[in-house]
Amino acid sequence: MAEKNNEIEQEIREEIRRSKKAPQRRKKGGGRRALLLLLALAAVLGAVWYAAYRDLNSLDSLRRLFTYNKVRQDADGKAELFHYDSDRSAAYAALGDGLLIVSTTRIRLLDGDGEELWAQTVNFAHPAIASGTQLAAVYDVGGEELYILGTRGLVRDMSGESGNGLLSATLNASDYLALTTLKSGYRAAVTVYTPSGEPAFAFNSSERYVSDARVLNDNRHVAAVMLGEADGVFASTLTFYAFDSEEPVSETTLGGSMVLSLGSVGQKLAALEDGRLTLFNADGSLSGSRRYEYPYLRGQSMSGADFAALLLSRYKSGSALRLVTVDAEGETLGTLDERREILDVSAAGRYVAALYSDSLTIYTADLTEYATLSGTDFAKQVVMRADGTALLLGASRAWLYIP
Repeated sequence: MAEKNNEIEQEIREEIRRSKKAPQRRKKGGGRRALLLLLALAAVLGAVWYAAYRDLNSLDSLRRLFTYNKVRQDADGKAELFHYDSDRSAAYAALGDGLLIVSTTRIRLLDGDGEELWAQTVNFAHPAIASGTQLAAVYDVGGEELYILGTRGLVRDMSGESGNGLLSATLNASDYLALTTLKSGYRAAVTVYTPSGEPAFAFNSSERYVSDARVLNDNRHVAAVMLGEADGVFASTLTFYAFDSEEPVSETTLGGSMVLSLGSVGQKLAALEDGRLTLFNADGSLSGSRRYEYPYLRGQSMSGADFAALLLSRYKSGSALRLVTVDAEGETLGTLDERREILDVSAAGRYVAALYSDSLTIYTADLTEYATLSGTDFAKQVVMRADGTALLLGASRAWLYIP
């Protein structure tokens, strides 16, 4: 099937190439040739569509063929898109087909052609980005500035909603925003906003600190990580609220464990702890759990795909690594043992990208190799995109790899 799809792709590339050639002069019968060309293209498209129906990866390949047919690529499939100032404090995120860059002194949003859409001078101590689907939240951890950006620039300035300081901001797949803030008279407060910026739910915590919160992908529940003690030892408690009730719908205490971050795997909430990944349904019931085979977590990606990617290590340092993909029930989809250093992992759509010190490999969810690019020693970070392309970030430039 893969060979057949490649043959069909090559045919359509040749048809597009021939159709772009300007005729030297108009000849009799040109209308008939144009009609035949259209019929040939229709036949090829029909064949590709059928192949894509049987193989979803081929459908992504077809989409890339038309989406990026005007993008100038080198022989390896790389297209240099973005230029920016080198800054070690900067954080990066893809927003639409553009690039969002946040440092301690400046926020920049570049469009897909590398042109600046919006910029803002800031004074951040700890810059952070929370990515959704069409929106991103840019903020200073512990500070009060908060900006919501869309694919065309600033959507709204929400600095007035930051209370006495922002602890965290998260966006779910529908761009519902959950803000965790310090608030006078309370340990912390959590407020949920719709994609249009309207408040949807809020609660104040007077007894326990709240480190993080996230709206589940059903857009009707929010989960908050509360810190405290249970049976005399430190514990994180994951508390679930429904938007239509002031009382929690459920609580799960993770004794002796610290929740490092919250994400999503499909429709499930993913809680990344320091020894395992735990998955929950919207009502707070357990969906699945996966303990690490190797004790040290070196990297993870668990938003933007129907699976989580975990990069584990046998030792605190060194390159005895294991890349694992896990579905929404905590079941293993794929396992890859590596002796090479992996600098970064990123999952989106049906793919996960692993950036090695000198190459990039894109895998499918079960860690079957999909595409490989050599000579990537310039890159320090990778951002996988749902269409199968990958953004490679260097110190001052970024390239888009189009398999």
